Amino acid sequence: MTPSERSDPGIGNRASALTQPMFHRVLNAHPMIVRDTLQDVRQRFRGEVGDDTLGRLELVLAEVMNNVAEHAPLGQAEQARLPVIHLCIVRHSSGLACALTDDGISLPDDCLLPRNLPPMVADDLPEGGFGWFLIQDLTQALCYYREESRNYLAFSIPFAQMEVDA
Repeated sequence: MTPSERSDPGIGNRASALTQPMFHRVLNAHPMIVRDTLQDVRQRFRGEVGDDTLGRLELVLAEVMNNVAEHAPLGQAEQARLPVIHLCIVRHSSGLACALTDDGISLPDDCLLPRNLPPMVADDLPEGGFGWFLIQDLTQALCYYREESRNYLAFSIPFAQMEVDA
């Protein structure tokens, strides 16, 4: 679907709306389901956005959703329930707007603090610390809050400069 003007002759002087490609999915936070969802996102926006933008979106979504799958299960290990993720992505004039919610445990307070890459030691690369750095580096307007038992995360992925110029 390409952006198109949507108008209704019965709406008078109100502005018409653009319809843009969207993606919505409700999924269990399981690594294989996350992988399948990422493939579906790529398929949905293929041809609508450039490969660079799509690659950045996929990397950010993989980091976020895999973090939920790995760190947010509810309950004790053997009785743990996978969180449910709600994902919505909308193409707009300057990029892709993304919103995710989940019912997993709360995001640790320090995750959204500005980050640098972890120190690089040639023979002993760190296991973690890259994910939130990448998320912060590749997104704009990143915001998070928790309300009752749900986490809310929103951000945008701006188009690559070549897409803006086209």
